[in-house]
Amino acid sequence: MPWGLRRAESRRFPGPAARAGDPAHAALLATYLGDMVRPYGLDAPTGMAGGQAYGEMAAALLPAEPVQALVLAYDIPDLHPGRATATYLSHLCPGSPQAFAVSDQGRAGAHTALRLLRDYARSGLYEHSLLIVAEQSSLPYDPAVPVEVPAAHCAVALHLGPSTVDIPAPRILADADAVQVLDALGDVSAATVVLGAHLIGYEADIKADRIVRADPGQPMTGVWEALAALDDGPVVLADYDPALRYLCVSAFGC
Repeated sequence: MPWGLRRAESRRFPGPAARAGDPAHAALLATYLGDMVRPYGLDAPTGMAGGQAYGEMAAALLPAEPVQALVLAYDIPDLHPGRATATYLSHLCPGSPQAFAVSDQGRAGAHTALRLLRDYARSGLYEHSLLIVAEQSSLPYDPAVPVEVPAAHCAVALHLGPSTVDIPAPRILADADAVQVLDALGDVSAATVVLGAHLIGYEADIKADRIVRADPGQPMTGVWEALAALDDGPVVLADYDPALRYLCVSAFGC
């Protein structure tokens, strides 16, 4: 049975999480993060007064119908790192789905999560699933390496299940150069191509029906937010993480 994208929706969260202004939580968070960064010689965190919690962001996008699997993909740390967020979402989501998170892969994490859900569905497990890609815009310490911090709190939900058109396996190329996107895309002449910010320079060389630029202020959710805003039709997402050198291509309706 073909398996693919049934619908996608996105939402931005203009304000901080309720717990962001809780002095007791801020003190505990500062202690936790301080213990985590101290062995690396990094400065103590200053708090996450404007931060958001992925549990609350994702909860706003949960479906009314039951799903069998739920995956949360993120890169920037959560305001609420002490909570097992995927387990929390499984408790809230109809169907009490199998749930886990994918992180520490930069913007490749969402493509990895999609590939895992596709593999589950092809094996006969978890045909109805939900992928939530989220990022919040507060990083309370200097990580001492280049990091692109989002401009806004944003979450995108992809509802996946039996469909008329199958999703091909997402391509995730490690140790790649951005220019390799020209070969990785293949023939996309009849599709809409969504390009991440670090691939815009190759826009003129891509022969596609339409090219959409993802919001450069949203490093991880940008391409997925653009997908949610598109009408039906073949769509290919291409994104590049310059720090981790991951080149990712995922296609829908192709």
